[in-house]
Amino acid sequence: MTTATRLASPRTYIPLRAAHTVDGDLDLIAVERAVNGELPEGITDAELAYADQLLWSRDISRAESARRLDLPSDLLRYLRDRAWDPEVITQWRTKQQEVAA
Repeated sequence: MTTATRLASPRTYIPLRAAHTVDGDLDLIAVERAVNGELPEGITDAELAYADQLLWSRDISRAESARRLDLPSDLLRYLRDRAWDPEVITQWRTKQQEVAA
């Protein structure tokens, strides 16, 4: 697997180095892109939750994780308190859609 580092960027690319590209219902390539702030279209809530768990395990700050995953920092705090249950993100999205309607 080829990884890249953006020379002008203060952050380093985080490779997952997985032997497989999927793990159950998780697209590990989508997760790797999300972890590195390059959110793919159609990423699932489960993949976002897993990406945050990976960022947390690498001591990435909640603020930086929120920036990379394009999610509110408070949502990530709640997600971590709920053991990275993807339903937390799903419920948040539903509330956001209701407010927008």
